[in-house]
Amino acid sequence: MRVSRYIGIACAGLLLATSGFAADGKRQIGQYSGFEGNEEALGKVIVPAIKAAGQPGDARLDFTGRELEVGLAVSKMIKTLNSNTAYQHEMNDALVKMTLEFMQYAKKQGKLEEVARADAMTQFPMLKRVGQVIQMNGKKELALVAITDQTTCFFQLVGQVERSPGMVRYRAPYGHVLEQTRRMGMHDLTEKEIHEQWTIPHIQVWSEVMGVEMKVSDWQDDGMVTISVPAVTEALARNTTR
Repeated sequence: MRVSRYIGIACAGLLLATSGFAADGKRQIGQYSGFEGNEEALGKVIVPAIKAAGQPGDARLDFTGRELEVGLAVSKMIKTLNSNTAYQHEMNDALVKMTLEFMQYAKKQGKLEEVARADAMTQFPMLKRVGQVIQMNGKKELALVAITDQTTCFFQLVGQVERSPGMVRYRAPYGHVLEQTRRMGMHDLTEKEIHEQWTIPHIQVWSEVMGVEMKVSDWQDDGMVTISVPAVTEALARNTTR
């Protein structure tokens, strides 16, 4: 109940500052893409463009028959990127806010790290299966894939990701929103606190579940986070020095 109240306060606090502009330049309440009711037509333009931009025959890029779904997604993107009156919203904005509210509630109870570890265990069934696959084929890099590219919990939350064998590097996703919500008095969390009491405990739990050691970099002022699998990176280093 308290978490829901916090989310309501956050949304209400931003409402007054998030009115946009209509096509004629006049201020209006609400965010609109300009494609309301015409999302399927938008999708009919976007779907062939996606297919043409990729490699020929790549089935992952063929959304034929899903024009409305694609149009709705692109319409949401347009509204989000045009939501910049209070601050520039990003595609992960709502997910970041809800996660911050969850963290803030846990912090107020003095249980941020405890809740982080419990939250990490919700992925136990999937990660346990990955661990079993790794035991059979020895491919420890799959542990890193399982907690990043395999799950929307990661790739819908973070922005651009740098990938190399046995390593993933990305910017922590909370700072952009947290800068605004701290200023408005909604949160008193810090990025360093989140990294040490939320991100790292998650990785530690996932490592234990899959039976694969993963390392997380210490907090960096630029917000960049590196997760690595030492068994992979060290093997590559040995091979390059031979």
